[in-house]
Amino acid sequence: MDSSLLQDYIKTAKRYRTPVLAVLATLMLVCSAVWSFDVPWRDIAEYFLLCVLGVGFVAMLSAVLVFILKRLRA
Repeated sequence: MDSSLLQDYIKTAKRYRTPVLAVLATLMLVCSAVWSFDVPWRDIAEYFLLCVLGVGFVAMLSAVLVFILKRLRA
């Protein structure tokens, strides 16, 4: 295997290691809540949907604020 190809692979693996581990840890916590504490999957799905909508709302407000600020500066 070429040395530069191996170095590129290692650099890419290091870049994605933290986000992948964060997602896996979150998945483990959710599964633990469902299996250990008998939290229904439906409740987990509702909380997930609520979080996605909340983040989307904050992103939309941020985009509107950036648009307004750029218009005021121009």
